[in-house]
Amino acid sequence: MNANIGTFWLNVASDALLATACFSIAVVLTVLMSRRRDMAYRWIYGLVAGFLVLGGGVHAIAVVNAWFPDPLLGGIVKATAAVAALVTAVVMLPVLPKLTKLTSPITDSLTSLPNRLLFDDRLNLAMARMKRENREMLAVMIIDLDDFKRVNESLGNGVGDQLLVRVAKRLAKVVRASDTVARFGGDEFVILLERVDGPLYVKGVARRIISDLERPFPFGEVNVQIGASVGIVISDGTEKPDDLVATADEATVRAKEAARGSIELIDRTLRAVV
Repeated sequence: MNANIGTFWLNVASDALLATACFSIAVVLTVLMSRRRDMAYRWIYGLVAGFLVLGGGVHAIAVVNAWFPDPLLGGIVKATAAVAALVTAVVMLPVLPKLTKLTSPITDSLTSLPNRLLFDDRLNLAMARMKRENREMLAVMIIDLDDFKRVNESLGNGVGDQLLVRVAKRLAKVVRASDTVARFGGDEFVILLERVDGPLYVKGVARRIISDLERPFPFGEVNVQIGASVGIVISDGTEKPDDLVATADEATVRAKEAARGSIELIDRTLRAVV
């Protein structure tokens, strides 16, 4: 008898907890949907929330049936939940490949590189590490592509987008794994170089980047030729991160005004232009 009572309460408690969990998750998803109306495939959250409500209902009915058995009501709720589960699976299945390709809010949707938000976070962390470990210098480098507008106008935006993806891959191969390559938008790429020895090392990296980007990019029978102008700021960590990016941008403007494939370096450790 005691064993039967124990089994009875075990089932009741389990169903009650499962019902609470299903309803709670459904509420969380609903709140998320209401606060993030910009989410991709937002309707999927609503679909899953609806299924969870029905699933919670199955367990809630099971608790009620423990004292007031109603097989018909329990069967109807279970059948509805089963149909909802099948519908949810069928509707979501074709969408899964698209969901796996979604980028996060901290990465660039085209190149999958870090975007401005993630770059700023890494720059802040790098400056904090530099101060904590008494390291002397880091560098922020902005690469602005030469002739990219011409490529877009002559070959179309599709080729332009593919070109940006290939540029991102070449840049990633030039720098070290500990460095960060990011895209802020358009044809502007930004690189964070940590643990730099000085202007000579940073300029060497910039020259390799320019040389790599000047190599033709093959698109079928067409070889696309571009170049790059590079602006750099070297810091000892006394400036604000936003000021470093602004200074690197200023250096990039000077480089583009100078000549194709130019490098402009501002050394904030010396407060001078090199």
